[in-house]
Amino acid sequence: MKKDKSNKAFNYNRFLKEERRKKRRKEKKKRLRLAKVKLNQKRKYFSRYAEVIAPEILTLQLGYSEEVLRFISLLKDLGKTENIINIRLHKVTDIGEGAIGMLLSVMKELTNAGIGLKGEKPLNTIARNKLEQSGFFKYMRGYVAPENLKTKNIIIHTGDITTSQVELEPEMPKVMETVWGVEARCPELFGVIGEMLRNSCDHAFQTDNSVFWHLGVSHLEKDNAVKFSFVDNGVGIIKKYYEDNSWQQVKDYFKSNSAILENAYKKGIESQTGLPWRGEGLPTIYELYTDNIITNLVVITNDVYLDFDKQKFEEIKVPFSGTYYFWKVNKSCKPAYFV
Repeated sequence: MKKDKSNKAFNYNRFLKEERRKKRRKEKKKRLRLAKVKLNQKRKYFSRYAEVIAPEILTLQLGYSEEVLRFISLLKDLGKTENIINIRLHKVTDIGEGAIGMLLSVMKELTNAGIGLKGEKPLNTIARNKLEQSGFFKYMRGYVAPENLKTKNIIIHTGDITTSQVELEPEMPKVMETVWGVEARCPELFGVIGEMLRNSCDHAFQTDNSVFWHLGVSHLEKDNAVKFSFVDNGVGIIKKYYEDNSWQQVKDYFKSNSAILENAYKKGIESQTGLPWRGEGLPTIYELYTDNIITNLVVITNDVYLDFDKQKFEEIKVPFSGTYYFWKVNKSCKPAYFV
């Protein structure tokens, strides 16, 4: 039976169908137009960014540290004025565990402040592999080669004020196995890491939600050695000391920031000056070094660089807002472990 095209209901339905088609076409055009606008906005947004090129030797060893600290300081300063920062590591030929931890720390600080980050890996194969194996990309997006995903030699752990020491406890047996060939506990080493965490959480930061730190553990199995790096981006030990009522008397007694910090670790300031003083945890850290449980102890904080192996206690031109520790455990150390 043929439809009667003169039927009003039929014509009305046809009209409604055509209106729906027009509406869908209109909505589709609108969606495409909005998507194009957003894409152009995104392109425009990402076309404007600050670019920072990392130094070729990205390690915190004495002689290279000031250039690395200058790079870190520039990143922090740009975080105050820029929305996006492109961190280019393409020229890096040598990269150290401590520098990786320090870079991760400042990048965490920038992302927490809402700064967009772009990046470029080292072109040098050795440096690129070391960065990928470090665990850096657990916290920052980026491709990691399959062979570098499988490694368990190097770990970067990141934490905040809520992170329990229990979460770090499984790492100690792995360290003892690499150095001594025995899966065992090392309470003294574990305890001093806890001391560093307490210093960061109790003294380094103004507010609880700004507390975060990074612990790098690098296993060099062929050398029976493990490298540690600990970094927080708090105010730094010296700057925190400025808040102490006895600061000026201590400064007058020791004359320089490097002398103050050297003596704070070695002997404790209170015992030498008779002045009431905080920071009892620093001699505890140094005692681990003098007892030969760790070696190669280095501390960088504010404008001070301490290298206890090389007996270098210096003030540096480029300060670091935070505290950095580096040390090793190897066969030359005392086997202070318990099965």
